[in-house]
Amino acid sequence: MDLEQLLAGLSKQLQQSWVVYITSSETLLHLAEVTGIDDASESNTVQDDPLMQLRLRHKASQSGSRSHIKRIRLSLNKLIGSDEGREVVKEAKIVAKNEILETKAVELLKQEVDEMNAGFAESIMAPDLSPNDNAQNTTGDSRASVLPEFVVGNRTFIHRVLVTDPADFDKLSWDGVDHRLPEISPDQFMSTFVPEKNSEDINHADLPKRIAMNMKLAFFKGIAQDMSTENYVPVHSLLKELHDKMRTLLPNRQELHSHINDDDIGHSSCTSDVIRVLLRSGYLLANYLEAPSRAESTRELLSCLEVFNSRSRDSDNAPAIPYGIGTEHLLAVASVAFVLQKAELCQIDVSNYRLAQLALYIHGEVGNEYERSHFKKTHGDYSAVPINELQQMLPSSHAWVKSTLGLFETTDNISAQSSLDQKMEFIKGRGFVDGILFTKSELALPELFSLDIEDINYIRNEARCSVIASALSLHACNIIGSSILKTDNEVVGNELTSVLKKKHFKRDDLESEIITALTSFTTALADRSLSEEECSTLKNHALAVLRGNDPVLKLLDNRIRIYFRYACRWTPDNKSSGGISAPIEMKTGRKLVKGDDEFARGGVASSKTEFSLAASKEAKRLGFAFVSSDLIEAGNKARLIISLVCSNYDRDILGRLLMAEL
Repeated sequence: MDLEQLLAGLSKQLQQSWVVYITSSETLLHLAEVTGIDDASESNTVQDDPLMQLRLRHKASQSGSRSHIKRIRLSLNKLIGSDEGREVVKEAKIVAKNEILETKAVELLKQEVDEMNAGFAESIMAPDLSPNDNAQNTTGDSRASVLPEFVVGNRTFIHRVLVTDPADFDKLSWDGVDHRLPEISPDQFMSTFVPEKNSEDINHADLPKRIAMNMKLAFFKGIAQDMSTENYVPVHSLLKELHDKMRTLLPNRQELHSHINDDDIGHSSCTSDVIRVLLRSGYLLANYLEAPSRAESTRELLSCLEVFNSRSRDSDNAPAIPYGIGTEHLLAVASVAFVLQKAELCQIDVSNYRLAQLALYIHGEVGNEYERSHFKKTHGDYSAVPINELQQMLPSSHAWVKSTLGLFETTDNISAQSSLDQKMEFIKGRGFVDGILFTKSELALPELFSLDIEDINYIRNEARCSVIASALSLHACNIIGSSILKTDNEVVGNELTSVLKKKHFKRDDLESEIITALTSFTTALADRSLSEEECSTLKNHALAVLRGNDPVLKLLDNRIRIYFRYACRWTPDNKSSGGISAPIEMKTGRKLVKGDDEFARGGVASSKTEFSLAASKEAKRLGFAFVSSDLIEAGNKARLIISLVCSNYDRDILGRLLMAEL
């Protein structure tokens, strides 16, 4: 490779890294403004920051891109001198800034922050969770005090467990990501290292994903480039990281540690050596650590590498590089990256298994007691103050309850003489559904829901998409004279809802994609080609729905509130104790600790199956048959959130605040 090509490649990597660094830095500043939490803060407040995952993601991106820029700068200094190298870095930064302005990257990332934090007030401060020296210790020898220390300090995690149905405990994870996604194949992983495939597969509207992928590719390609210049130090570091992860996963298996030899790493000085070291670690991972379903893809890659490494490279018939990757060096680095990802996934599986076991213990009174205790530390002892002090102690909750009474209708039948249960029914329906989920007025989020911002935004988004999708599907059925209840075009229907849930930056793009998806859905539903008149009518209805001028949309907009009131007020049949969640199984092949099997077999009562049947009937009755599965999940989440609040604070807070306004 000549100097000009090398400089062009480094310049491109610099531009990508500058884009990541600038956008992440600006986003972190915006996060600090929105949450009121300084990025440099190490206080306990940060642990309970509702935007903590977003903050960590951008901090990692900022740190990684800064390091990458420094490495490239050092390489440029050696190649062309410090002065010219400085100019290349400056020019790359200018190009990156122009790209950011053209794509509105910072604006879109800030919008992502605002969407997660918006809907109620201009900004919602995370509660101060530092211990109050003047407050009495309310935990004492309570059951919550026996929780592991690393769990006690994570209020967000405990709250997430409490608003998760036991049937869904296997969905819990430490980072909030669903790691039950389908296993990625070597072909899919390696395709990201092929420029042509990468450019086709990336959705350019998903800018954060594109930036993260560009940053990862630039990092690994930089290591492959170092190998081409016989600099194997970076790839040695990758292999050492893999070995360290393997030892962590096998802390007590000294006989297996002998297969993980760091000396082999230091002696590897060509691609074949790197692949040989990787094969030993990879087979150890697949044979001893991963579950069979996970190990299959690992073995697939290792078999391919074995075949490639066994062929002669000196003959005229040199082996073709697998997966369409350009060079042997990049193949070796990409393979290490794949196995490293599988090892990380194995670590996550073990951690999430332990998390699910803890969830079985936390769910119920132990977690509720912890949450009430923490709420007292944050806001004061609400159970021992007069009503006027309680109103001052919780101003947002007071304002919410007061505004809820403005939504009173004669059918609610609520008065000062109503029982506590009747008052909580009113809070669950009018208060939570009409006063928070679908409020049209600006209202600061009540302190009682400070950890529910993301879930509330999820529920509202699901409701919005469900109303629009139902209106569109009903129009489609009317045009072709069909019934949505008789369709089983699930794949095409999912395409329509996925377009609605996708983030669009221009209204024209949204309308165009919706019309295309709706036409495909209607054609599949009719099992024939649509006439020109039908296509025109369908387009007009779609535009009317998307622009809020459709009578069917307005009808369903009212009905969605009815559905969520039903969901939030629903309670399981007293004659049934609810279903028992299935025992949680390990996703990896290794056993964690003694006694876990017995602990997992106990199970926890779950009412999700019973709720799903009832909610499905109600959704279909109200005209939401097309999206009933999505509404069941959103309705169950809404029910769990408001039920937890009412269970914890019905008598001491909600009942008193409501009584004072009646």
